[in-house]
Amino acid sequence: MNYALIDFNYRSPMLNEFLQSQGSLYTAGVMTQADREQFELLLEFHQELREFVAELSEVSAAVTRSIAPRFGVVPSPGLKARLAGLIANRPQLTSPEGLVVSGPDRLVQWVSPSFSAMCGYSLAELHGKNLGPILQGEKTDRETAARMRSAVHEYRPCRETILNYHKNGTPYWVEVSINPVVDDAGELLWLIARERELTELSAA
Repeated sequence: MNYALIDFNYRSPMLNEFLQSQGSLYTAGVMTQADREQFELLLEFHQELREFVAELSEVSAAVTRSIAPRFGVVPSPGLKARLAGLIANRPQLTSPEGLVVSGPDRLVQWVSPSFSAMCGYSLAELHGKNLGPILQGEKTDRETAARMRSAVHEYRPCRETILNYHKNGTPYWVEVSINPVVDDAGELLWLIARERELTELSAA
């Protein structure tokens, strides 16, 4: 039996089947590196998903402890560290980038503190709004903004460098990477944007 792929028969009433499936794959350690990184972004803002993964991890750790003496199975140090981190309800990816999560309506649901520090707007000020009109200004390249809008509407990943404006009116360059999160049926769940300020570029 492959204990890494055990179905723990735990279902969260707060999460859809797709997210529960992804949480199980993450806990089992069978995701690709790219999928892990994207899933860890979801863990940063989605409390129910964090709790679900933490509970799965506790069950996984209990199973590992119970079979180790019987079958001589010793979990790797990496697996132990990952499980310990999840049980502590701690996201594994700590990013200095600004993170933005929007819903299928393309309106902001959550922003990270580092994003708020970058642009000057709080989550309360941005929640339920479209970021483009708020952050773009006079010198923002319209073609770049149009490419980003097109990618978002077509659920395509995109990466662009664009001039945005801080709440106080100061322009700044930012590299934006946007990735859609879709379920097994191809329905959009979220758009996740990772933004890194390019301090080496002059915004004058």
